[in-house]
Amino acid sequence: MPEDSEPRNATNEEFKMMLQLETSLLGWLRTSLALMGFGFVIARFGLFLREIAMAAQVGVHPHPWLARVNTATGTGLIILGVVVMMISVRNHQRTVEQLQRGELKWPSRWPLSVIICLILCAMGMGMAIYLSLV
Repeated sequence: MPEDSEPRNATNEEFKMMLQLETSLLGWLRTSLALMGFGFVIARFGLFLREIAMAAQVGVHPHPWLARVNTATGTGLIILGVVVMMISVRNHQRTVEQLQRGELKWPSRWPLSVIICLILCAMGMGMAIYLSLV
């Protein structure tokens, strides 16, 4: 049996890097769950307001397009949370494999965090424009 097939002990620096990678993955997990939770809240907030209005017997004129916008935005955020989780798990696995081979490389110029920030900025601007028009 060749020596290359035996597992080697990690150095202190490699062990610290593994712990940092796990911490980073957990941070992305929290981000994904927050996106999914916020998406659920947005998707169901319109339903909540309609139910409150009906319980209080307030004459509210329903806007079907508003319910569709809430549902689409909330569902979009839930899907974004799932996609972020899948990408972060794949990035984590790839980085761990590179670390084990001793071939760590610089991350890309467009890391996942920058892409998510740009998407959320665009959604925030869309919501601000929507609220200013309604």
